[in-house]
Amino acid sequence: MPHPSIARDSATPAFTLDLMQNLLRHVYVENHRRTNTPARFASSKPPFDDDTDDDLMDFPDTPEDVPTLPSYKTTAADNLGSEEIAELQARGIDPYATAADGTACLQQAKLPLARLIFAARFAAIFKTPDMARSLVSPQAVTLLSIPDDEERQVFFDMFPDILEQTAKALDDFGINVHGIAVAELPNVQAASSNRGRKDFNDKVDRLIAEGNNVIVCARTRDDLPPSGKLLWMRTATLPPMTGDMVIEILRQTHSITGQVSEAAIRDRLPDDLALQALHMPLLKSAFTEQTTLMVAARLYALTRRLDTGKVARGPTLDAIYLPPQAQQEMQHLLGDLAQWRTGHLPWSEVTSSVLLYGPPGTGKTLLAQALAGSAGIPLIATSYGICQKAGHQGDFLRTLSESVEKTIASAPCVFFVDELDSFSKRSVSHRNSGYVAAIVNALLEHITTLNNTAGVIVLGATNLPENVDPAIIRPGRFDRHTALENPDRAGIKRIFEIELGASAQDLDLAPAADRLLGMSGAQVAAVVRDARGQARHSNTTLGNHHLKAAVDHVAPEGRQEDLHRIAIHEAGHAVVAHSLDLPLPDMVRITARGGAYHGKMPFAATKKTVCDQIAVTLGGRAAEAVLLGSVSNGAEADLEQATELAFKARYSWGLYANNLLSVGSVKLAQLDPLDPLGSVVNSDIKGHYLRAKEIVEGNAKLVERVAEALLEQREIDGDALAEVLAAHDITNSDRPTEALVG
Repeated sequence: MPHPSIARDSATPAFTLDLMQNLLRHVYVENHRRTNTPARFASSKPPFDDDTDDDLMDFPDTPEDVPTLPSYKTTAADNLGSEEIAELQARGIDPYATAADGTACLQQAKLPLARLIFAARFAAIFKTPDMARSLVSPQAVTLLSIPDDEERQVFFDMFPDILEQTAKALDDFGINVHGIAVAELPNVQAASSNRGRKDFNDKVDRLIAEGNNVIVCARTRDDLPPSGKLLWMRTATLPPMTGDMVIEILRQTHSITGQVSEAAIRDRLPDDLALQALHMPLLKSAFTEQTTLMVAARLYALTRRLDTGKVARGPTLDAIYLPPQAQQEMQHLLGDLAQWRTGHLPWSEVTSSVLLYGPPGTGKTLLAQALAGSAGIPLIATSYGICQKAGHQGDFLRTLSESVEKTIASAPCVFFVDELDSFSKRSVSHRNSGYVAAIVNALLEHITTLNNTAGVIVLGATNLPENVDPAIIRPGRFDRHTALENPDRAGIKRIFEIELGASAQDLDLAPAADRLLGMSGAQVAAVVRDARGQARHSNTTLGNHHLKAAVDHVAPEGRQEDLHRIAIHEAGHAVVAHSLDLPLPDMVRITARGGAYHGKMPFAATKKTVCDQIAVTLGGRAAEAVLLGSVSNGAEADLEQATELAFKARYSWGLYANNLLSVGSVKLAQLDPLDPLGSVVNSDIKGHYLRAKEIVEGNAKLVERVAEALLEQREIDGDALAEVLAAHDITNSDRPTEALVG
C-alpha cells in the first residue's frame, strides 16, 4: 500500500495517486528481482558535505532477497528547521528523500525508466476503484487508444508485464483484475495490408472466442474487428506525462523514504504541456540526475531548450479577431484540451468537432491556424481542391486517407478540412452521382474515425453550409456549428488594433470603421497593409491620411443622397416588422455599397407568419416608394426572397387549403408572371407589398427617424433599434392578412 505519511499537493484523484505509487513500487521491485541488482546506498555524509568522494561505501554483494519497501520511516528533514531545509533544497538536495541518518537512495545500474513512465501513464487512466473493476466486465473488450504507431509498439512490448504488476497493485486494494488478455494493432503500414489486418483480427477473434476479457491497444474503435466492436465496452486513452507522474516516479527512483520535497519539485518542474513535448530519451536523461530536485531542474532546462529551438508557430487566438461567441467557444475548447492532456478530463467529454461557416474572408482558415498555435499542436489541413489535384478518384481517396493517417499519428493535433460544400450532396442526381457518393462516403468514414481518435480536434469550413451533404455536418461528426460573419464596427476596430499594434492609439479609427462596415476581416486587414505601404513608400509615420487613402481604394465615400435612400430602405424593413410584432433584427447597417438587415424567420412557419415576413421583406421597397417617390434596384434581393417565400407557402409547404401538392424548387426557377403558376405567386406578392406600403404611409415619420439614426450611427443593434421604435406610436395596416392571401 502507499506510504502512510506522504502529504500530496495534487489535483489528481487520491485513488489514482495511490494506485500509481503502488504500481510503480511493484515495477521497481520486480526489476530488482529480475536483474538481481540491489538498490545502492550511500553513507550519511554525501548529501550534506561537499567533500564526499572518499566517503562512498562499497556496494554490497547481491543479496538473494531484495527488500520490497525501504525500512526508513523518518527523513533528514524531520531533524531540520525550515531555513536549513530551504538551504539544502537551494543546493539541489532533497532532505525529505534522505533518511534521518543521512542514507540516500541512488539510482540502480539499470533503472527501468521507460517501464516506470508507461506504468505511471497507465495508472493515470483509473480515477476510481470502479474504473479499475470495469476491466473485468464479463467477456468485454476495452480499447486502449494510442494513436502513435511507434509509441504503441514500445508500450505494447512492456504491457503484459505492466498489466501483471497492475493486477498485483490492485490486489492491495481488494480489486481482482487477473487473467486479462491483450492484443495490439500493428503500425499503419502493416495494419493497412491484408495480411497485417487479418493477423490482428484473427488474434482478437481468438481471444474473444476463448472467453477472455480483452484489452486491445489500437488507434480508434474503428480498428477493431466486428466481434471486437460488438463486445466493446469502453475506450481508455493512454494519458500523456504529467508532473504528478514525475513526482511518483521520483519517490521510487530517488527516495529512500518514499517521500520527496513535493512543493520544491513542483516549483522547478515545467508545466504539463511543456513536459509532454519531451521524447522518451530526454525524459530518461533527466532521471540520471542524482536528486529529485536536480531531475526537476533538468526537465525544466530541457523544455526551455525545446522552446528556444522551435520554429515560430502561426498566429494564436489572442492575435486574431473572432466574433465574441466564436472566441468563447474556441477558448472553451482550448481549456478542455488542456485538461485532457493533463489527464483530468476524458476525451469523450470534449466537444472536439466544429463546423465553421460564413462568407469568404471571415477567417475560417486563420482560426484553424490560431487554434493549433494557441494549443501548441500540429495543424494538418486538406481540402477538396488539394485532394482533387492528386488525380482521378483513386488518387483523390488516397490523398484524403493519407492526411487522416498523418493526423492520427500526430495526435494531439487539429485536422482542418476546407471547401466542404465542394464535396456536394449525394441526393443531387447528375452524371457524376457515383463519383460524388464514393467521395462523400469516404469523407464520412474518415470524419467518424477522427472523432473517435483522442486528441484530434476536427474543424470543417464552408462558405455555403446549405450545399453540404447533411450527413457530413450532422451532430456526431460536427457537434458544434459556429458562424463567422463579417465583423461589426467593434470587430473592425479590433482588427485595426491587432494589425496596427501600438500605432492604433495615435489614429482616429472610427471614420474608417464606419466606411468598412460590411467588409470581411481579410479586407480590413488588407486596408491596413495598404496604409502601411503608403507610409513606407513616402518614408513617413503612418497617419490618418494614409488610412483614409487606403479605405478610399476599397470603399469610396458614397453620395449623401444614396446613403439616405439606403437608410430609408432599411428603416422600412424595421418599421414594418415592428408594426406586425415580428422579432426585430440582430443588426441593421448601412454602407456606401448597400444596407444589411439581419432579420429572423420564425421556427414554425404558418400562413400568417410567412405572409408577415414577406411584407417585412418588401418594406424597404415600400419605404423608398412612399418617402422618395421612386424605387431602386436595391430591392432585387428582397424580391427574390419574397418570391421564394410566396412560392414555398403555396407550392412546397402546403399552407393553402386548396393546394397540397409540392412541386419542388425546379418550378421556382421557371416562374413566369404570364404563366398561371407565376401569376398566382405574383398576385400574392403584390398583396403583401400593398400591405407594407400602407404601414409605411401610416408611419412615415417613424421611418424617417430610424433612417436618421442609421445615418448617424451606420450600424444599430436590435436593442438600440427597439428604443428608437418604442419612442413613437405605431400605425398598423387596415388590411387583414387573410384578406390579402386568400
